[in-house]
Amino acid sequence: VACEEMVVYSKPGGIATFNIADGFVEALVRGLRLGFLKDMDYRAIHQCETLADVRLNLQETDYGNFLAEVNQVSPSIVREKALEKLVSEFEY
Repeated sequence: VACEEMVVYSKPGGIATFNIADGFVEALVRGLRLGFLKDMDYRAIHQCETLADVRLNLQETDYGNFLAEVNQVSPSIVREKALEKLVSEFEY
């Protein structure tokens, strides 16, 4: 089995034509990966005492303004808006 896999990759154009079939998906995943919260972001959110503080810390990330239109923040609203943002990223 390993020999067959090596044969697939050693065929002419195997690696050279990778982007034709899979380049879009790879670029999409790499772009989404950049939007993940970093360890530093999680630590800052963990130290927040109120949801208003959480909102302020998230504004510095890719989540930026996902709570901008919300006047009063609650855990259920944060969950709902975060889910909406996630869904919107995959609807292209």
